[in-house]
Amino acid sequence: MKQTLYRLQLLTSALRTAGDAIESVALPWGILQSTGSLLSIGGFALFSHLPWVILPPLLGRTLDRTARKVRPAFLALLLQSALATLIVPLSSNVVAFYLIVSGISALDILHRYYGFSLVASMTLDPSELQSLNAKLATVGNAVSLVAFPLAGFLSYRFGITAMLLDAVLLLVGALTLIPYLDVDVKGKSEELQLGESDKGIIIDRWLVIGVLVSMLLFNFALGSFRIFIFASLRKLSAGEFVYGVLQSLTTVGSLVAVVIISILAKRKGIGLRRPLMIGMLLQSLALLITGFPTVLMLFPAVLILGFGGELLNVSFDSLMQRFIPLKRLGTARGLFDALATLVIPLSQLTFAWLIERGTGANLPVGAFLLGVLALGILTLTTRDLPLD
Repeated sequence: MKQTLYRLQLLTSALRTAGDAIESVALPWGILQSTGSLLSIGGFALFSHLPWVILPPLLGRTLDRTARKVRPAFLALLLQSALATLIVPLSSNVVAFYLIVSGISALDILHRYYGFSLVASMTLDPSELQSLNAKLATVGNAVSLVAFPLAGFLSYRFGITAMLLDAVLLLVGALTLIPYLDVDVKGKSEELQLGESDKGIIIDRWLVIGVLVSMLLFNFALGSFRIFIFASLRKLSAGEFVYGVLQSLTTVGSLVAVVIISILAKRKGIGLRRPLMIGMLLQSLALLITGFPTVLMLFPAVLILGFGGELLNVSFDSLMQRFIPLKRLGTARGLFDALATLVIPLSQLTFAWLIERGTGANLPVGAFLLGVLALGILTLTTRDLPLD
């Protein structure tokens, strides 16, 4: 049954990824054209990330206590479809626009945490976890490869009305889960999922502080990337389409990364440490490249960003699924996501404000240095962790 649910998760994630592509292009470009200010992009980031600051601990704990975990995923997809439809006639109302964006983002938490818990319930072997997460990421990236250029074209041609296609995709995803609403998703026993050494890892205060400080710094640095992209593209006549192409190129990098992880995971030779460190370094380098005064340099930047990001994300997910028991996995991931997400809109608002004031010349260098500092902190605090 878990294999069936996993295959359904692959399908619903593919549909959700296609919808995400439309949202990530049509929504920010719609509000940018309405206001003409980069600060509106910061506002979009604020309201799309705000639910990830407030709700993950609550929703993660709720999911941990819910045996029938398919139901929240179904509900999330269904309500997201309704909101994607509603935002089209209300897009000219800035307050309503931001509130609906927050609602869509909040519901996305349930669907993603459901998939995160489902994978954790299937195995505890690190290489198998990486393989399952990499397969899930591969499907999402393959869909993104096609979806983002299409989303760019649809947004350029139809504007905010492209969100209606997003609504249809979300509804289809919800309908596929109906036969499985009463299925229980149970994990491994507490004894198997949390060994004696793992207990020490979880309660180590300096490890927790070091990881949190590192990720807060890194997310603040990485949050600036979108602002650098919009700052470079906002004067282009077909900026939406170019943005969609750049998003697709990011996906190419991600796809290459997950294929490499899948191959190496089968050989059980990749570990978790190296992908984490290499991913952070590459994403920091991508920030530095955006400082070049030509739009063409954005193409290698987003390719490197996607490659490094997927190395980091797949391995970090696998790390949490390996060391945290299923009955507390949603709560722990929720607390981490809330803290890590908090800095992203603050970063984008800060960098947008600095650029609008004409002080953005050296900002990519500063963001790069912050990323390297975060990498150093993470390396020091996890040096004794059994990740290899």
